[in-house]
Amino acid sequence: MGPPLLHSPTPSLRPLGALVLSSQYTSPDSYKSPWTLKAFSVARCDQQRQRPASVQLALSGGAGAIWGRCGRERGEGEPGAVKEACGSEGRWGLALLLPPVTLAALVDSWLREDCPGLNYAALVSGAGPSQAVLWAKSPGVLAGRPFFDAIFTQLNCQVSWFLPEGSKLVPVARVAEVRGPAHSLLLGERVALNTLARCSGIASAAAAAVEAARGAGWTGHVAGTRKTTPGFRLVEKYGLLVGGAASHRYDLGGLVMVKDNHVVAAGGVEKQAVRAARQAADFALKVEVECSSLQEAVQAAEAGADLVLLDNFKPKELHPTAAALKAQFPSVAVEASGGITLDNLPQFCGPHIDVISMGMLTQAAPALDFSLKLFTKEAAPVPKIHWS
Repeated sequence: MGPPLLHSPTPSLRPLGALVLSSQYTSPDSYKSPWTLKAFSVARCDQQRQRPASVQLALSGGAGAIWGRCGRERGEGEPGAVKEACGSEGRWGLALLLPPVTLAALVDSWLREDCPGLNYAALVSGAGPSQAVLWAKSPGVLAGRPFFDAIFTQLNCQVSWFLPEGSKLVPVARVAEVRGPAHSLLLGERVALNTLARCSGIASAAAAAVEAARGAGWTGHVAGTRKTTPGFRLVEKYGLLVGGAASHRYDLGGLVMVKDNHVVAAGGVEKQAVRAARQAADFALKVEVECSSLQEAVQAAEAGADLVLLDNFKPKELHPTAAALKAQFPSVAVEASGGITLDNLPQFCGPHIDVISMGMLTQAAPALDFSLKLFTKEAAPVPKIHWS
């Protein structure tokens, strides 16, 4: 099985003036590291230049919209001007997306939440030099290394990783070692584990969704939504990307989305809502409109919508509606959403669907199980797994 396929059948999905990262992959020799990035080049997005054998990630609207495209064959990428930008570890160099100032502020808030005052347990552990092993005790995809690193860096600890971001975890797996003062290791332990477990859980769910879609022969975008945990969105959106899904818009500024309540407030789809959105978006943003019928979808497309969201459609209604819309407006992208799970995802995959967004990827993904165990120089204890 090749790297995650993120091909869009609708060229207009690509954001205006976006950057494209073109990557070359090699097949893995080990189960632990599914895909290794050899090189990538940066080029302007050109709808006329189709690269059927390269991975392309287009970024627009800040970190808000990330769309990708990948061909069916490996090894035919385009090594270019910026080589090995991801380093020997790190999947796609996604850590580069994380603003350092924002990351530091998040870490500070997490640590303050867990220890806003006196840390009495520090008197028990002391400040002597210590080391701990990070163990993965459940299967899934490793994601969240930059957050884990940032937490312990702020506490004057050093992290050494044994597995790259995006690795497929087979328990019990020795993932990393952390070294530093004992009280600092224990101060960061729970915050770091919570972040890594949550991010890895979302990446695992995203990877499963992408695999299910590809198994159905569909090559569109599997995407997340804005249904994220308050204060934790950056971690959850990042987890989606590591898992091979699209993050969708990061915030309200990444895309002008006219939802059903906007239509009601504006007084209708065609004349009020979409035209107002189109005027507000100007040339820099795309406009997406939620529609409940083919009639509304046609009205939205006629008024200038770039994307149409067919929300809460059953598969037997979704596909003929999308086909009829595409027959009239082939350049308008169609997104399906609402009630889509890993089990029923293949039913929503079809030739006229460009995007399938799934709130469950961030709302219902189970966290992976990690533990951080201090050890002496003689031995690093292997944790036990409690099977349910």
